[in-house]
Amino acid sequence: MNSLFCCQIASAGFFAVIFFADTLKKHLPNRRTIFFQLFLCFMMLSSVFAIFADLGRMYGEPGKLHEVIYGTFLFLQLITCLMLHCYILSVDYRLHFRLSVDSVAGWRAMGGCFFLLIASVMLLSSPWTHLCFYTNDSGLIARTPAFWGVNLILLGMFLYDIGVVWLRCLKFSMRKRMMCMLLVVDFIAMLVAELFRMPGTSFFKVATLFFAYMFYLSLQSPDFFVDNATGTFNRNGFFEIFQERLSYGKETSCLIIRVRNYQAMNQIYGGEVLRKVQRRIAGLLVEKCGKGGVFHIGSSTFAIISKSREGTLALYEKLKEMLPQNWVLKNQVVNQEYSFYEITYPLDGEDFEELVQRIHYARSDHESVHKSGELVHLRSDEMEKSDEKREVASLVEEAIMDDSIELHFQPIFSFAMGRITSLEVLARLKDRNRKYINPEFFIHVAEENHTIIQLGEQIFRKACIFASYNHIFDYGIEDININLSPAQCRYEHLTEDFVRIANQYGIPMEKMHLEITESEFTDKDAVSRTLARLKETGAKVALDDFGTGNSTLSNILELPVDFVKIDKSLVWSFAEGKNQFLNDLMPMIKAEGKKIIAEGIESPDHIDIIKKLQGDYLQGYYYSRPLPEKEFLRFLAKFNKKGKDGKEKASSDIKEALG
Repeated sequence: MNSLFCCQIASAGFFAVIFFADTLKKHLPNRRTIFFQLFLCFMMLSSVFAIFADLGRMYGEPGKLHEVIYGTFLFLQLITCLMLHCYILSVDYRLHFRLSVDSVAGWRAMGGCFFLLIASVMLLSSPWTHLCFYTNDSGLIARTPAFWGVNLILLGMFLYDIGVVWLRCLKFSMRKRMMCMLLVVDFIAMLVAELFRMPGTSFFKVATLFFAYMFYLSLQSPDFFVDNATGTFNRNGFFEIFQERLSYGKETSCLIIRVRNYQAMNQIYGGEVLRKVQRRIAGLLVEKCGKGGVFHIGSSTFAIISKSREGTLALYEKLKEMLPQNWVLKNQVVNQEYSFYEITYPLDGEDFEELVQRIHYARSDHESVHKSGELVHLRSDEMEKSDEKREVASLVEEAIMDDSIELHFQPIFSFAMGRITSLEVLARLKDRNRKYINPEFFIHVAEENHTIIQLGEQIFRKACIFASYNHIFDYGIEDININLSPAQCRYEHLTEDFVRIANQYGIPMEKMHLEITESEFTDKDAVSRTLARLKETGAKVALDDFGTGNSTLSNILELPVDFVKIDKSLVWSFAEGKNQFLNDLMPMIKAEGKKIIAEGIESPDHIDIIKKLQGDYLQGYYYSRPLPEKEFLRFLAKFNKKGKDGKEKASSDIKEALG
């Protein structure tokens, strides 16, 4: 037994080890992986039959059995070459199975199937038909022109593969392209050596083994796509499957599940506890969706790929109910909420990079404005909102650093005094085109990005500077109304900072009137506690925008407020006869000892309604829109000097004051 034959045995054994070790791994269900496994399988089988063929040549008599073994060996080599060719095509997402005359890919698929069928029949039937080879008088295998034709076609395919690697796979790294090329070139050398009966055939088989093994370790190892923490596929595997489906034009829908406020919980519970929760979440998802469809694409994010949007929507309904809010780990309760996102190809776009950006938005560590359990469709308009929010967040940060937030002021008329006695301080922010941004929007963005504390302090300071430098109380002003975000109430030193700033500019806290927006208080205890501390300093407190969707009478009763501001929508609908809520609501508020400020006053009818229902203050465009500092001071001086009843003369006074 010569050394080359020993190399053949070693090669076959080594291929067998690689193949069976690979079958025990967790594999992505994509074309590239499938054809690499098939390549290893047929490479192993062809190596085994090569041994049988060599044994027959060395120890057996020429005969039909030897020709059958040799024909089977050639057939397995043919399949091995075709599996390598299919693998190279799948690397560039060019392996189409659809047999169609409408596209080049369809013609290529039909040509490949036809060649495989004809070549297989020729090789396997050759022991009887002698189409590709026969045993000559000397007992040696002789090749026919048909054999050369089959091999020349294979060589042509491999040359085409080299072109694909170097001309089409430009997005791949140089290392990946070199490894692909070396594997193909080695197969070309092996075919040439086989054709011309060169003595280096066994050497090339050993080289093929070497390149295949290196390829497996560096580029094709399934470990690259597996997440060790959860046992599911990772982000690399997700984008590999996602890109392949898009490249072949298959309808694809993704459901993305994100644990909300992950970073905050990480600080509370610790990373190890959350990793255990992640494994349990992964287990539930695998139980519902199967092992091949679940991906852990971020520390707090999972993704599931479906074949249709209907499948994604059905899965969302199940998971929304199935995923628990509380996880118990060694007597420790971990509370979790989930955000759900969906994106569908081609409904939401056909560009891979654009869709990936939307997926990155879903898995990014932002404090989502979406409600817990809500399914958000990542359409282009959703991304435009995201881009807009990032731009506004940047503008807010710049305004904080540059101390450049603008203030406007809107007057508040008092029935009892017959003049303007209060002003509301309103923040204004401009975009890059010098246009004003909706205040509710940029305040909301500041709350999300935790810059509301610095922004609120700047607004409070500028209001104190305005009041001090312009001696605003000499104009008849008794209260300076400043909006307060519920998010600010979570800041422990808010009251101390406000008192310090007011004292710095000589403004009594008794003149400060804090208006907190009635919304879904995330921490009502903190709000109540902060408002109580502010009242201890002498400041007044108002509940703003009462009458909107989040209004509750319990807030009036439970929070330490002095004033209630009736939202303009309630005033307008009452004036139009659409409801009679104010008939019951305003007496109840007055009975609790609270004063009432009515917003949205734009006509004498509005004034009559509030006066009849015993309201205390009026605010709205009937008196003035919010004005910049100089315009407001000019308006205030003329109005409080001339206007006494706030009803008949207000309109003419405003026109005169504004010129």
